[in-house]
Amino acid sequence: MADKGADEHLVTDPSEIASLLSMLHRQHASVTINFRGQSQHYASLILDVDRKQQVFYLDEFNPPSGHKRALAGEVFSVRAATSGLSIFFNHCQLISVIEEEDGAIYKVALPKVVRHDQKREAYRARVLASMRAPISLLSYEREEPISGRLIDLSNGGCNLVCEQPVEPPFRNLEIFEELTLDVEDFERTVTVAAEARRISYDEKKKVTHCGLRFINVDGATQAEIDRLVMFLQREALRLDSSRD
Repeated sequence: MADKGADEHLVTDPSEIASLLSMLHRQHASVTINFRGQSQHYASLILDVDRKQQVFYLDEFNPPSGHKRALAGEVFSVRAATSGLSIFFNHCQLISVIEEEDGAIYKVALPKVVRHDQKREAYRARVLASMRAPISLLSYEREEPISGRLIDLSNGGCNLVCEQPVEPPFRNLEIFEELTLDVEDFERTVTVAAEARRISYDEKKKVTHCGLRFINVDGATQAEIDRLVMFLQREALRLDSSRD
């Protein structure tokens, strides 16, 4: 059963799957290997991802008994957790082994399906620098709305930057009755109430950074926020795949 605090998604697009595994590689995230029908866990790392061949490479399994199982062609699953994401896929099997002085390297076909669990209020989807993502804040106690630019977004809040002076300055725990997100290429705007947190002013760049926590969110609005988080994540994965 999926954790109630997580959103589960099945990823089937090969480029997105390669990007997820490449992220694990870049972050040196430990992965857990389980062979079918066995309770023993084995530790490993993703050493590389080859998009053209549609394969990835795993470091030798630890404890060493996993090496014999891999050579015997036993089917295994892979699980990893990083940056608020839990990634799982199975039906993996060794294609070949590369013997190195420091140990073996396993060549494995990219999975066809990856289960991707996003922990709520943990994973922050970044906004691409090339994407227009204006944000406006309306407080009934202020004469004028505040305009800024969205930096990243989670299911429970966001970070923004204001490149114009904010007068009067943000107050910690200040309430904004309407925070409106209008992200380029996302079909709808999202409006939600928010509370100011983690305020900082960069004297050198003359910009203000502010974190905001969403409050009093109804079900329909939360669903829109969740969709926008996933949209931003897909755009980031698409950019990663175009760079490789």
